[in-house]
Amino acid sequence: MEISMTRTLLIAALLWAPMPALAQPYQPYPPKPIPNEPPCLRERNIYDFHPVPGNRSLVVIDLARQRYRLNFMGVCYNLQYHLGVGFRTHGVGGLSCVSKGDSVIVRDVVTPAPCIIKDIQYQTAAMDQADAAAAAEAKERH
Repeated sequence: MEISMTRTLLIAALLWAPMPALAQPYQPYPPKPIPNEPPCLRERNIYDFHPVPGNRSLVVIDLARQRYRLNFMGVCYNLQYHLGVGFRTHGVGGLSCVSKGDSVIVRDVVTPAPCIIKDIQYQTAAMDQADAAAAAEAKERH
């Protein structure tokens, strides 16, 4: 009886040990420190993307989980409905950086025009909060 009680207490302690870690909020891509060099998003290293409310920007995540914000010259319509995007760059090879004047391509029969990139920035926590506030405001209007 004493062995099973010790075993039960040990199992209970092991099950309850990770509970403080589970109580923390989930962050899919925790913010990384902003590097000092200019942003260099390589087309071959793109991992994921998220449209920003208003369809004037796109947050792109690379394989190193560094987040970039691509701002467009105009509105890029229906960006939130696409599962994949493509990039048309003027650089040579897959190691060139996506830069100003390059395009984001979406397959859309309604608006087949590319979304031209105005500038590229590192995505910061302050930008995330501003995007969340804009999304909440847009949701209230509708």
